[in-house]
Amino acid sequence: MTVAPRLHLEDVFRARRVLARHLPPTPLRPAFCLRPRPAWLKLECWQPTGSFKVRGATNFIASLSAEQRRGGIVAASAGNHALGVAHAVAILGGNLEATLFVPTTAPRAKVEKLRAFPVTVREEGDTYEEAHALAVAHAGKTGATYVHAFDDPRTAAGQGTVALEILEEMPEVGTIVVPVGGGGLIAAVAAAVKDRAPQARIVAVQPEASPSLRESIRQGTALLDYAAAPTLADGLAGGIGEIVFAHRDLLDEVVVVPEKDIEEAIVDLIAFDQVVAEGAGAVGVAALRAGLVKSAEDGRPVIAIVTGGNIDAPVLARLLQRRY
Repeated sequence: MTVAPRLHLEDVFRARRVLARHLPPTPLRPAFCLRPRPAWLKLECWQPTGSFKVRGATNFIASLSAEQRRGGIVAASAGNHALGVAHAVAILGGNLEATLFVPTTAPRAKVEKLRAFPVTVREEGDTYEEAHALAVAHAGKTGATYVHAFDDPRTAAGQGTVALEILEEMPEVGTIVVPVGGGGLIAAVAAAVKDRAPQARIVAVQPEASPSLRESIRQGTALLDYAAAPTLADGLAGGIGEIVFAHRDLLDEVVVVPEKDIEEAIVDLIAFDQVVAEGAGAVGVAALRAGLVKSAEDGRPVIAIVTGGNIDAPVLARLLQRRY
């Protein structure tokens, strides 16, 4: 097993110095859908690409040398990371060739948005893991730099900048609830928060259909591949990375949520907060709504990071029709 590098607060601050030139802070708003609990929403779904992934992609691509830029980049994604890479290529300028592999099962909303960027999109493979393997093979064949979606310190540090915004706006936060797929986001969030506000709890949330972090901790090894069941939280399906496994000691709790709770959280976010969230982005709210997350004993605020809002319109219409 590869020993993943440990992330530090300075890594996240360094990433923020890069991102401050390109991405303004996202809003932190009261969660009306969770009242009377003192909960807040960190709206990463309001990023220009509709997801937090743009933070990590921008930090990674900004770090490339001139030689690496000449060789081009390649990435694999269920959709949101590819959008982050495409946006980063656009805003950082220069003639950078980007090839992005997305599985054929990726939500149409993400793929259609992706095709608006000057990148090469290759819809190949049925799962993220298959798209990832194809992208790695492409990198080996062409010499392009592989931009990992979560298991690279540059990507993770960029994603973790969301924690600095939370701590600066609400230093008294008691619990931060973080959706987990590959785990780069929560690893960097935990590294930053436990350094600056060690009393705050970090809670990981995954769909019941893909509890790869919980199972990795139980088995004592990082499950890089995981056969997930079908889930509305497609962006969280599959295995975790080595980085989050190396930071598991910083996580206070890992919970999994059933599909029904994810569906209801998506509808509640629209009905009460006028926030559009995809399944992966809504799992934190789903866990809080279902009472699965322990509250800080002193009643300090809880923040759920709403990581993405790229949900297919027909899926959203179906969920709303069930309720109304």
